[in-house]
Amino acid sequence: MSKITIKSKVSEYDPFSDQRIDYQEITLNESVTIRKLNFINQHTYLVQDGKSPEDPQNYEVPFDDPDVNLKSDYCVYRDKVGFLSPEQIKKIRQKLNFSLRETSAILGISYSTLSEIENGVILQSEIQDNLLRMLLHPYFLVKIIEDHKQLIQLKLGPNGYQQIINKIHAQQNWDDDKLQM
Repeated sequence: MSKITIKSKVSEYDPFSDQRIDYQEITLNESVTIRKLNFINQHTYLVQDGKSPEDPQNYEVPFDDPDVNLKSDYCVYRDKVGFLSPEQIKKIRQKLNFSLRETSAILGISYSTLSEIENGVILQSEIQDNLLRMLLHPYFLVKIIEDHKQLIQLKLGPNGYQQIINKIHAQQNWDDDKLQM
């Protein structure tokens, strides 16, 4: 078992017992496998005071962010395989002045999936990461938008398509082949 570090004492509201309970916040390194990639990552758990931090059955995820370890694992995975981070994706989309709906219509990724990727809740696939990277390249982006005009109009209507075209034409910060970040 990995070395356990006690970070702090915390008092958390337990919705199951409707009481505040004292915990030790601990961290330890755990083995993780995501899409056949193995690595070690530091995880955070709460252990109720009086219970042994050596027993994994006593581990509870922080109530305020139950996905903290999963999000951390996804972050490490993205870094190791060279995927865009949720923050980068959101920054690219906002730099283009596109809404989530517009971006999802352009790329053919569902709105809910794109939202979950941007919020770090799910991990994008390799294909989705490649599609998201096309937002950085004006030529490919314009080509996708023009070639998929009918699909975009079905999703957003004629005005939605025209708004996208107007936003593309308003971009002043592109060099010849890449959006400046």
